Amino acid sequence: MQAVQINQFGSVDVMEMAEVALPNLGDHQVLVQNYAVAIDPYDVKYVAGVFGPNDKWPVIPGSSVAGRVTALGALVQDFKVGDRVVATRHLKTYAEFVPVAEKALAKIPAQLNYEEAVAVALGGATGYQMIAERLKVQAGEQVLIQGGAGQVGAMAVQAAVALGAEVTATASPKNFAQVQALGATRVVDYHAVDYQQLPAFDAILDPIGGASVIQEIISLKPTGHLLALGPVPAALADDTRVESTYSQILRPTLATVLDYLAQKKWQVQIGQVVPFTLANLQEQHRLARTNQLVGKSILTFQPEKS
Repeated sequence: MQAVQINQFGSVDVMEMAEVALPNLGDHQVLVQNYAVAIDPYDVKYVAGVFGPNDKWPVIPGSSVAGRVTALGALVQDFKVGDRVVATRHLKTYAEFVPVAEKALAKIPAQLNYEEAVAVALGGATGYQMIAERLKVQAGEQVLIQGGAGQVGAMAVQAAVALGAEVTATASPKNFAQVQALGATRVVDYHAVDYQQLPAFDAILDPIGGASVIQEIISLKPTGHLLALGPVPAALADDTRVESTYSQILRPTLATVLDYLAQKKWQVQIGQVVPFTLANLQEQHRLARTNQLVGKSILTFQPEKS
């Protein structure tokens, strides 16, 4: 099969197309013929080497897959050949065929196409998971979501609003209308946030983490909870209200997000949809590294749309 590999971290040019063997399946794995992958920030950072060294080259990057089941592991129970499915997994999705653990796989509702499904496989599902499952947001709570126009932030805004929270989100002024349309009560310029002028928050979600957490903590209630999808400054290491975390998207989480999308209760912004070629993949990574992507970029292996 055809797959994109890297043999080192670096520029987008380290990605190369190669002919590789079909993956072997474990007992609880499903083989998916890949129809669509999304460009997620994790993928871009991985290729760049942000997450550190690796001694098992070559590596097939990629963290999302949507397509049809073509083979089943010996103990798979919930899927059959031909099912339309979507999942996120660590690496190996920039390929024509992808092995996926059954527990991570969700069926795509008939109302959704592959592009819509794969667009929320990682970022969108993470936003929902952080709000509903990790922060356990309740009706009437005050919630701050950083980066409300991003893929994680946009889904987090919609999830918090659906749970009855009052949402404040940060964004660039050019994206204010977009974030307000998602249901945010208040949208503020992330370049010039005065946290002392904001409400006291029950929950804060920061998809980046880092130095911004020091500023955000000012507006967190003594009983509040702050989740950062990135590092937390050492100065806050002993603050029990603050947690650095990561997503783990399994079937129940992803299925819930897909159901909301299918019912048109939530939305996802899709940007460019282009064929899966090495040149297109490198270009999308290049645009992502310079913050030029608008919406979720999708690369498709097949012309099938439904």
